[in-house]
Amino acid sequence: MENGDTYDDPSEDVLLLLLEDLAAGDGSWVIVEKVVDASGQTYAQALRLSDGSFQVERRRGSADTHEVAAAQPLREAHELLTRWAFAL
Repeated sequence: MENGDTYDDPSEDVLLLLLEDLAAGDGSWVIVEKVVDASGQTYAQALRLSDGSFQVERRRGSADTHEVAAAQPLREAHELLTRWAFAL
C-alpha cells in the first residue's frame, strides 16, 4: 500500500478490501508483487484516478512486458488485478 502497509499472500477478498479503501480516499495505489528475485520487476498494481476509476497495470520482467488496462470501475479493476496478481 502507498502508506507502507504490507500483506503476505493476500486473498482475492483482501485485494477487494484494499481497492475499496483506495476508492474511499485512503491512498491512491496498491502494488501486488510476486517475489521471484530481488529485482522487483514482477508485479501488478492498481492506481485510483481522479475520476474514481482505476488503472490496472502488470509487469512480468523487463519493461517490454508492461501492460496497462484502460480505466476500470472498482469491481472490474478488482477482477483484473486479481487475475493478473495470481497469474504473475
